[in-house]
Amino acid sequence: IMPTGCCSNCGRVALKLLRCKGKCGGDASYCNKSCQKADWKMHKKICPVGGKSAQKLTFEMSHPPGHPFAELPNAAPVQAVRRMDAYGGSGMTLLYSDHLGIEPLMPYADLLFCCDDVEDTCEKAQWMGEGNHPYEAHVTSPVDPRVMWLKPEEAAFNTEKYGDAVNALMQHGIITDTGKKVQIGLYPEKFPICRIHAPQTNTIDEIRRQQKEREDMFASMGFQTMHLGGGGARSS
Repeated sequence: IMPTGCCSNCGRVALKLLRCKGKCGGDASYCNKSCQKADWKMHKKICPVGGKSAQKLTFEMSHPPGHPFAELPNAAPVQAVRRMDAYGGSGMTLLYSDHLGIEPLMPYADLLFCCDDVEDTCEKAQWMGEGNHPYEAHVTSPVDPRVMWLKPEEAAFNTEKYGDAVNALMQHGIITDTGKKVQIGLYPEKFPICRIHAPQTNTIDEIRRQQKEREDMFASMGFQTMHLGGGGARSS
């Protein structure tokens, strides 16, 4: 039981929620057993039973003609990572991955870091493959709860800037379109709200600590930090 939070099925804020005790490690919480049962079709992707495997989060991103990476010899091996955003909701980042080994990462390391030699390229590729470098830092946009209240595993996916990545995530079953949409800032088209089939990898305390460190860094450089609300965005 957790003291307060938001039900993963109905989205209701409750004083006491039942935390899932499955292989997800308590990633989802519910206000009652009926909600837990109703959400099982979605939740089982990250909380498998028996000998089944959880949703695979690694895949390869191909690039259309004209893309900066289009001339590279292979698609980019990436992993999808669910991270908490500045409002305490869910977001998604794509990181370079070594699930195919480091060789497929070497052309990307060489292009991104202008490596000096093969040894340098190998070192940078290995570093990238350990989840240290983003392929796309954010494929989602934070949604101000005053604009729309989202369930814990839901996020607004930026199809305007990252349409190819969003389509790939859907094709690989990592996200599911809920049918809901939200207007973000001045973007002409509403963004789809999707359910993320990946466990949360950080906490709101980490987000706040990182934000404070970023604000302190900008302050030391003489910059004033601004937070924009109401339009579904918060930035420094």
